[in-house]
Amino acid sequence: MLRSSNRIVIGMVLAFAAVGCVGGRSLVATPYLLANSDPKAAFACSSPRMQDPTMEVIYVTDREPIVGSKTLQYGYGRSKRVAFGTAQVQLDPMPTWDQLIKDSTRLDRRQSYDLKLGEVREAGAFDAMWDRLEIGPEGFRLCHDAKCQIDDQRNKLYSLVRNRLDQSEHKDVFVYVHGVNNPFDYNVFRIAELWHFMGRVGVPIAYSWPAGLGGIRGYAYDRESGEFTVFHLKQFLRTLAACPGVERVHIVAHSRGTDVAISALRELHVACQAQGKSTQEELKLENLVLAAPDLDEDVFVQRFVAENLLRAAKRTTIYASRRDKVIELADVVFASGKRLGQLGPRDFQAHVRHALARLPNLQFVECDVTRFSTSHDYTFAHPAALSDLILVLRERRDPGPGRPLKQSTDGIWELTNDYLLNPTPTPRMLSR
Repeated sequence: MLRSSNRIVIGMVLAFAAVGCVGGRSLVATPYLLANSDPKAAFACSSPRMQDPTMEVIYVTDREPIVGSKTLQYGYGRSKRVAFGTAQVQLDPMPTWDQLIKDSTRLDRRQSYDLKLGEVREAGAFDAMWDRLEIGPEGFRLCHDAKCQIDDQRNKLYSLVRNRLDQSEHKDVFVYVHGVNNPFDYNVFRIAELWHFMGRVGVPIAYSWPAGLGGIRGYAYDRESGEFTVFHLKQFLRTLAACPGVERVHIVAHSRGTDVAISALRELHVACQAQGKSTQEELKLENLVLAAPDLDEDVFVQRFVAENLLRAAKRTTIYASRRDKVIELADVVFASGKRLGQLGPRDFQAHVRHALARLPNLQFVECDVTRFSTSHDYTFAHPAALSDLILVLRERRDPGPGRPLKQSTDGIWELTNDYLLNPTPTPRMLSR
């Protein structure tokens, strides 16, 4: 028989693995930022083609398609090819556009909308080229035909992105990287919601890596899938930054996806430094958001301080919460010292807080919020935290009058349940 301690650990791992699973999903509550706003003003920057209840996002994935499915679906298997295309998110019941934007700007929403994955259409894929390598003076290199094939697929991806950029005043691309145990549709839902409440500006992209095995081995499988996908994410970010028309790239990573994102960025940053180039300029990286990061504190310090990864993005924002039970569970299971996603003001020594305060492009936000969401998805599901995220991404604001976070101690900003609960909308806030 299993020892009692072993049974507890296994039970905790199973509980941790179950957190990311999705049954039904409904549209998140209205962000306080948009509450009581003029619906037409709040969505004034969305192009006429985007003013439809159905939301369409671009996806990029190295998941294997599910064999035997009547429609295109991606599972948790790892694929050597990186596919891209479009995925639709539908609402049930289906409202009119006017009904939807009214419900998206009111706190007392009369209708709950379930999210459903609609048509998924693959537009192309970057295939593995291991059999198309030849040996050159400097080692392995792709043959001419393989390079032509990659260029063809790159142009297809660029066509998707440029088509969306042409319909937006904002030439921004928002890339969302999910955490463990997330199926393909969950990732698409999350970026679709965020894009919708930002006023449907810019280009939303769901980067979906092979997670979601579930069960007792699920977290371990997903962690290794995270290592597997780093190479693909790195190539995608480099390709995206070279797309004509893209002015700014924003990366939003959640939970274990934060490790995936910064591992890819670290490799890109090292390469840029070796060439004497600016990572921020090469990747056009405006914002790096680490939401509820499932990341060891020492690893964060190594990468962001010792390796100076802070210079990779114009602004890095970290959302953490001492109430995050999932991160607390990860601490117990993996016996780490501290994880970044559960650190609060009291967890930092004075000299660390002072150091954070001297870094203007790093903002650490401790979210003391309850209700509306689980303890782990508060950044995207809580009306207060989601409001701040919108101001970071869409408005590119630092803390101050337009982003009224509290600061009770140096280097640490605090966000509470009533943040922007009664905002005074301004034209700049609602339509840029």
